[in-house]
Amino acid sequence: MRQWLLAAGLILPVAYSSGENSVLLLEVEGDSPTLSFCQLRFYEEDEGRLLCNWAVDFRYACFVPYPRNKILQAGSKITEPVVVGECDNGEPIIKLLHY
Repeated sequence: MRQWLLAAGLILPVAYSSGENSVLLLEVEGDSPTLSFCQLRFYEEDEGRLLCNWAVDFRYACFVPYPRNKILQAGSKITEPVVVGECDNGEPIIKLLHY
């Protein structure tokens, strides 16, 4: 019973929020930013596309030896690529925040 009351207590303030808060909640909806990693030597911006061996984390970016078919749109870029480290073989890895 306690768990149900706790859950109801967490949900009710959102359900009965004022008009201002509900507008704020609607503005937040949509795609969340994504962080992608790739080897610096493969990063290329070409005609509004961002090409690279995109991976979901730093470790996988070291093991993908060639550019993949995953292409990001240049307009989805939130931050510029930043070198965040290097693989065991010395290859620099960049990260990019995008939609």
